[in-house]
Amino acid sequence: MANPETGACSVRPSGDPIPWRNWAGNQEVYPSAIYRPKNLDELVCIVQEVTARNGRLRGVGTGLSFSDILQTDDALLQLTDLRAEGDPGALLPLEQELWTNPTPDEPRVRIPAGARIGALNDALAAAGLAFINLGGYDGQTMVGALSTSTHGSGIGLGPLPDAVLSIDLVTSRGKQLRIEPEGGITDRVKFDQRYRGKMDLCQSNDVFYSVVVSLGCMGVIAAVTMRVRAAYRLTERRTIANWSEVKRELAGGVLNRYRHYEVSLNPYPQPRGDYTCLVTTRSVAKTDTAKIPLPESRTRAEALLFLASSQRGILRIVNETPRFIPYILEEGLRQLKTDEHVDDSYRIYNWGDVNTAQVISGEYFFAVGDVSYATSRLLATIAANRRRGVWQNGPISLRFIKESPAYLSMMAGRNSCSMEIPMFSGAPGAVEALLSYEQTAYECGGRVHWGQVHELSGRPGWLMSSYPKARTFQRVYRTLNALGTFSNHFTDRMKL
Repeated sequence: MANPETGACSVRPSGDPIPWRNWAGNQEVYPSAIYRPKNLDELVCIVQEVTARNGRLRGVGTGLSFSDILQTDDALLQLTDLRAEGDPGALLPLEQELWTNPTPDEPRVRIPAGARIGALNDALAAAGLAFINLGGYDGQTMVGALSTSTHGSGIGLGPLPDAVLSIDLVTSRGKQLRIEPEGGITDRVKFDQRYRGKMDLCQSNDVFYSVVVSLGCMGVIAAVTMRVRAAYRLTERRTIANWSEVKRELAGGVLNRYRHYEVSLNPYPQPRGDYTCLVTTRSVAKTDTAKIPLPESRTRAEALLFLASSQRGILRIVNETPRFIPYILEEGLRQLKTDEHVDDSYRIYNWGDVNTAQVISGEYFFAVGDVSYATSRLLATIAANRRRGVWQNGPISLRFIKESPAYLSMMAGRNSCSMEIPMFSGAPGAVEALLSYEQTAYECGGRVHWGQVHELSGRPGWLMSSYPKARTFQRVYRTLNALGTFSNHFTDRMKL
């Protein structure tokens, strides 16, 4: 907070160890200082101070991103302490008294920057609510997930930011904005009566659809209001199929038969040339459907497999005897076959022990109609790498997502297939392999996941040609970040 006598910011650096490391440990950040604001006033004060000295500031949550999107050589803002009052501090007051319609049909929640998805799931479940969709990990902050367009699966379901209705942003000089699309949920007269002189209301499609997937480079998102739904259960099944069968199903409209349809593909061919796939389907269960837990044999096997000691052993095998990798992947996929599993939605979405895997990954997004061609090109790149002694040691995971209106969402303007390719972080050639996939993705018209490993930036002009609204995003970025407070190595590399 500002010192009442001098006006200077009294919030001091946290004393956290430097370098700061991301979740995977593949990014080390050497900031000049690390700050941990505990409330909005402290956040505003820090932004004002950094702006006043013409510095740079980077906000981070749990650091799940593998890319340089979280790099800075100046101030690092750790946002995980920025929560609501009480324990766990997951939800803020809705302020529905400021809405045009204070009693909407859809349920809504307001989320502070530091709230992790796991705590939010618990809070929503206690209220009989749930998120419309989720990704596979619940340890990250929701605001961090939104800022890089984190997604689940389902061709009728967009990425997580598509559920956002309103954003509270702190930008250069500590200016506070509530940002919504045109015709947003907030009544301007009511809002001004409460916040005049402290926060401005901006209802603009261009600003909203730029900031909702802002990559953290337009300011610090302090809170968001999102639409949610009544709690629900999902029925999940996992079956083994050949890639040739999966391609026929995709051409036959299988994506519209399930709420979720996902594929994990062994990138090494069977003796007859086809590829083994684990196909996961999920549908909303009837209201009175009883839970059906996972087989105990599978939960025990996963718990054992993802012990740190087990992962070290597997890494030793794949490094010393890489010819075993195709067989390890084959058996791993077959072990995950499941006849029927029913549980609360947020428990089904959570990948559980898989999230402890010591991996880095790249993820690439293609128009749904290009999935067969893009997959064949990536498989050819994996085969070429193998001939050079670089082995892919994880499966290719395919998910299908509805197009998004967010200007720099990877799903912007097109129904998309994401292809996520993990690698054990300690494997030789891991980064080299991911960069080769990235190059192949660009050649196939793909887009990279902003938070996954990517270093190439595509050909000159790629960003503007790949995203129809990229120039509008750039204009909003240059307006909100006119002083360069939220620029960093990533924005420089992307030539924003």
